[in-house]
Amino acid sequence: MKIPAKLDVYKLFSALGIFILGLEFLAIILALLGFFYWPILAIYIFCGFIFLIYIGSTKLQNYTKVQKYKKYNCHPREGGDPFPHHLVSTLDSRLRGNDSKIQLFSVSLISILFIIFLSSSAEPTVFSGRDQGSFSEAAIRLSQNHRLEFETPTSKEFFKIYGPGTALNFPGFNYTTDGKLITHFSIGYIAWLAIFYSLFGLNGLAIANGILFFLFLISFFLLAKIHSNAESAFFAFALTLSSFVFSWFFKFTLSENLVLGLIWFGILEFSLFLKYRDHFFLFSALGAFLILAFTRIEAWAFLLALAVVFFIFYKKDKKKIEKINRKILLWLLGIFFIIFLINLKVNSQFYLSSLKGLINSFSAEESSLSSVSALSYLLKIFYYYNILPFLLIGLTGISYFIWKKRYDLLVPFFIILPIFIYLIHPGISIDHPWMLRRFSFAIIPLGIFCAVLIIDRLFSKKLYFFPLAFILVAGNLFFSTPYWNFSENKNLLAQTKTLSENFDNNDLILVDRLASGNGWSMISGPLNFLYGKQAAYFFNPTDLDKIDATKFDNIYFIIPDQSLALYEKFGLPEKLIPQKDYSLQRSYLDTTDIDTTSGIFSNLPLKSESVTQGKIYLLKK
Repeated sequence: MKIPAKLDVYKLFSALGIFILGLEFLAIILALLGFFYWPILAIYIFCGFIFLIYIGSTKLQNYTKVQKYKKYNCHPREGGDPFPHHLVSTLDSRLRGNDSKIQLFSVSLISILFIIFLSSSAEPTVFSGRDQGSFSEAAIRLSQNHRLEFETPTSKEFFKIYGPGTALNFPGFNYTTDGKLITHFSIGYIAWLAIFYSLFGLNGLAIANGILFFLFLISFFLLAKIHSNAESAFFAFALTLSSFVFSWFFKFTLSENLVLGLIWFGILEFSLFLKYRDHFFLFSALGAFLILAFTRIEAWAFLLALAVVFFIFYKKDKKKIEKINRKILLWLLGIFFIIFLINLKVNSQFYLSSLKGLINSFSAEESSLSSVSALSYLLKIFYYYNILPFLLIGLTGISYFIWKKRYDLLVPFFIILPIFIYLIHPGISIDHPWMLRRFSFAIIPLGIFCAVLIIDRLFSKKLYFFPLAFILVAGNLFFSTPYWNFSENKNLLAQTKTLSENFDNNDLILVDRLASGNGWSMISGPLNFLYGKQAAYFFNPTDLDKIDATKFDNIYFIIPDQSLALYEKFGLPEKLIPQKDYSLQRSYLDTTDIDTTSGIFSNLPLKSESVTQGKIYLLKK
């Protein structure tokens, strides 16, 4: 099959994607080997940038030559050489490639500006208690200690009390048999965050998410473009840019951000492979999905679906399978399985936690969304957050393309199909918009993608295509724009740093769960891994008698006024000397009073603030 010149544009972007995949894979290897040092990563980034610049400049020179010869209508110039006859037939396609290049540049520029805008208001999600804080802490610990395992004087004391297993005082971590702390989350996203924290500090967390969001936005645009026209591709791009769910979770250090970028880049590459039969795209897609295996447990379902789709599309053309470079394929799979076996040993806690979580998710006590009413509740939430229209239109598109037997357009649907189980059994707490993270990386983008394709097929040549597109994008903007410059826990980290100045590095600081006013935003984590204090989340007053106080200069408590009753039950206030009042202010999204049965947009989530007051106490010696 003759490959059009505009494919150079896709290969340029694919080269950038492969560079990102290589960086992530290198970081995973270094983390697993306990040799995570930023100069190694910096050398890779520098060499990669030089190579990308070289490729880009070469393509730019080729396009310039094409335009130059086209200007003279392919005739000999006075005193010049004629344009080679065998290249005349490629001129028009190369000029169309220029149009694709301009479109890609425009979308890339808009994406970068939007990401910078979102990043300017994003607060680092480093507080303990929920997944985003645990991912950030694990990444920062990896950068600081150059390995996944670590220990502190505080962790040693609580290990004596609780032993191996879940480290209750350090959310998101487990104790190994020798008393070290290690994350119970997957290594993939942690290693990715650690790269940019090592290079840019806390700002690196936003940069890490920004690169992944950029990868998703451009992949999504190009995927829509190869299956529709430029107008519909820009429509798809506008819908993703204006969607609340993407701009909201962009500000959180959650593994869904990595999956969002990798899975849609992988789907783009696989779709390009099916369209142009270029094995370059096949290996690129396979690399993206293999790296997902280090990130989310759903990766195995994606890989299985990818294999099934591959063999279905090629069942009548076995010769093309045989033409695949088997040496490259075997090397790729071999390296992956060797590294994955190491990962199983080093990061076994993640797989044990995932298996336990999977089993527990089917318990009504563990998940409020594990009942048969889950789908009904989800539809209400999707309706409220303006997601349901795209899912319904997308479902219509899927049905239409199945009826028309346009299975090539449904490749993203076939790959993502296994995790549609989440619509019946999400296995996540019902508080929203938190619960939308389960659908943010695959199901919601798929709904938008299929919605755009069906609108493109039915309305792209109609006068009302643009009014319809405008209405849908405007609906997204109406909901999402109020939250573009809003982040939870704004300025709480600066207040935590000020609070940390009340303690010395060898003081033990026992922090109540509600010290900041919210148990999902505990300050114990950043006090420890950012500001070097011996802090820990404290929930059981009887543990105090088991701690060796001689190992610390002083023992302090940070207790909010609302939590004093817990400690009074154990007679602890009699042993405490009030030292200083403290006050912490935090911002949050209040959805407690939202009525999901009311009209859409009738009651947007409230941007709220709370002030928590309490005291710093000193334990009597």
